[in-house]
Amino acid sequence: MLHLTQIYLKNFRCFPEKNLDFSSNIVLLEGDNGSGKTSLLESIHYLCYLRSFKTYSPKELVRFGESSFFIKAHFAADDDSAHEIQVGLSGAKRLVKLDQKAVCSYKDLMHHYRIVTLTEDDLLLVKGMPDIRRTFIDQVILLNNQDFIETIRSFRQTLDNRNALLAQGSIHKESYMVWTEQLYEKSQEIQIQRIQWLENLSKRVKMLAQEHFGPELHIEFDYGLKKGVIGETFDGFIAKNPDLFDLERRFGRSLFGAHLDDFAIKLQDVKSKHYASRGQQKLIALLLKIAQIQELSAQKGGVIFLLDDFMTDFDAARAQIFLDILFSLKGQLIFTTPVKEGVLTCKLDSHGAQRISLTD
Repeated sequence: MLHLTQIYLKNFRCFPEKNLDFSSNIVLLEGDNGSGKTSLLESIHYLCYLRSFKTYSPKELVRFGESSFFIKAHFAADDDSAHEIQVGLSGAKRLVKLDQKAVCSYKDLMHHYRIVTLTEDDLLLVKGMPDIRRTFIDQVILLNNQDFIETIRSFRQTLDNRNALLAQGSIHKESYMVWTEQLYEKSQEIQIQRIQWLENLSKRVKMLAQEHFGPELHIEFDYGLKKGVIGETFDGFIAKNPDLFDLERRFGRSLFGAHLDDFAIKLQDVKSKHYASRGQQKLIALLLKIAQIQELSAQKGGVIFLLDDFMTDFDAARAQIFLDILFSLKGQLIFTTPVKEGVLTCKLDSHGAQRISLTD
């Protein structure tokens, strides 16, 4: 079981210096608003992805008035081995070490240290723009197959080159067709993986819904390509889109590809983006993340699941159902809550949770 045992922060967000020990597989971080609960989860998340779930700028993670931050964490892996991750940022320079050895990419970290995070912003999986859902499914794939990042990078490079060509005033048709075929093939490679992993998640979500909520809860996922179909030849794609060249030349950008796809989330056979209530959105987001952890655990091993004040909106009965599911997962659970006493804290106490107050 993957288990975070200790974390040390210096000049990260609101923390001038903080050292915490984690002695349980279930941890509850308590504290008033502004005490640093989310920032602590953010640091744990950052050690896996080398990026925040709140900002794209690492400079925003540095405590106000300081010029650098440092994070160090100890964790136990599934084989009971112990490891240490260190990340330091000073100006634009970042240094990452795993067991005192420098690493260049989060690919090296994810093999040992896997984090899934659930925050209020994950409601955008249901109600947000397509890029939110694309990023989610790509992250699902990446945690299971770190080489997928090379596929994404190659695709983006091809897309950038093709868009640069389309932005020119005069376009050579032969060059256009070469880049079009490359973009089509690289898109298909990504789309095939996305569809397969979305099907895997869909099966698990359906099983969870059926087992714990009954047939009245029906959730489906439907992946949609902007143009084309999976498995279609490039010649067939071009034949079905005879006006593509003229349209793209007019708009000056690529009008097909994996960067434009989306997947619909349907609840009771209607698109949840438009009709799901806040409670239903939270239910879908939590089921998706649980399915992701189940799939990842089956493929790679234990996972640390971070839940940032996500359980307090559920009523007692539904909260108990989700907690039963969460307790069955192979990994460590770290919750945050601003409420010192309540349904969540009572349930977690009964399962031997470690309670850590950040207000004291």
